[in-house]
Amino acid sequence: MKSARTRHLQHFGLVLATLLAAMGCSDYVPSDYGQRGGLGETSLNGTRVLGDMFEDAGHRVRSWRYLSPKLDKADVIVWFPDDFNVPSEEVEYWLTDWLTGQSDDGQPRVLIYVGRDYDAAPDYWQHMQGQAPPGLQAEYKRRLSEAKSDALANRPRPLTRSKTEDWFEYDTQPKRAKVQQLTGEWAAGVDPAKTDIVHETRMTIPDRNFQPLLVDETDKPIASELVYESSYPNQPLPSGRLILIENGSWLLNARLVNHEHRKLAGHLIDSVGPPRRNVVFLESGIDGPPIREEDPSTQLPNALGLFRIWPIGAVLTQLAALGIVFAVMRWPIFGIPKRLVRKSLSDFSSHISAVGRLLGDSRNRGYAVRLLMLYRQSLRHESVGGTEISQSTTPLPPPSPADSDSE
Repeated sequence: MKSARTRHLQHFGLVLATLLAAMGCSDYVPSDYGQRGGLGETSLNGTRVLGDMFEDAGHRVRSWRYLSPKLDKADVIVWFPDDFNVPSEEVEYWLTDWLTGQSDDGQPRVLIYVGRDYDAAPDYWQHMQGQAPPGLQAEYKRRLSEAKSDALANRPRPLTRSKTEDWFEYDTQPKRAKVQQLTGEWAAGVDPAKTDIVHETRMTIPDRNFQPLLVDETDKPIASELVYESSYPNQPLPSGRLILIENGSWLLNARLVNHEHRKLAGHLIDSVGPPRRNVVFLESGIDGPPIREEDPSTQLPNALGLFRIWPIGAVLTQLAALGIVFAVMRWPIFGIPKRLVRKSLSDFSSHISAVGRLLGDSRNRGYAVRLLMLYRQSLRHESVGGTEISQSTTPLPPPSPADSDSE
């Protein structure tokens, strides 16, 4: 396994590359919270870098969005909820039952909960003010103002849920403060003066059974651990471990640029123990992860389901509208269906009708009458005016203008 120093150096370059990719030549720097994939890879508030650090330590990492049977296979759950409120009772009970269950690898299950009460975007743009290129100072100030406004708008006031059943309680009056000193197991080898850990809403941990892992200068825990006993006391099963972290001011993508923060993240990863086969980053929104009795189907959506996928749905909707307009333009005339008579090329009557139409188009009545007389005489040996026209009769000359109708 690689040394901690080697991992820190590698991920320092990874974090810088992530932030440079986030800036790039685009006007948009993503700040989506708590996502490891998608925009979370380059988001200031993403968890991609932390996930890569887990993988570099030998763990197998994936992402999931539900509390469903698929999580029964998880050994470690890392949860950055995008919700300032505490988890609901249903979610807390579900995760507690999971913690006290049996893992496949025989090691204790671990739940790492990182409080939402931090947004990296304002601090990032504040830091960038001193590095703004010439002519962009005003633009960077505008970005900073927008980031602060968005951070305040996202924070509910007051919290609708501020206390869990057994885990922790939030102070309803957030007070921003920078951590000055660090003590505890995870503080080993970390220079507090070079960290940039901040408090927002304080997480109050009950005294019972919780062990502090990282403590500030006021003896308030920044990270704590609660060990759960197995729910199967008659069997030699491992217990579960709940690790509560106040906020992500030292774990999110933008914050892991700090070398001391990466040391702290390394301590967090080392506390999980030997490499685990199933580390899950649980991703959830404002209402928390949905609880499901069955895993969502992983089958590809049907044709109608594609309309609910952005941006495919928007494109398909416009194409469908154009198709409807085209169909209306090409719509057939309504009425009783009519069966068309299929003409036969061997029908002699069609030949006679065609000759008749041609003679009618010539408008030469005399010429037509003489042809008709010739036809009758040649086939039926009829006489016209006492004179019989024999088979050797020479063809009639072309009609003269005198034979034409006077019409």
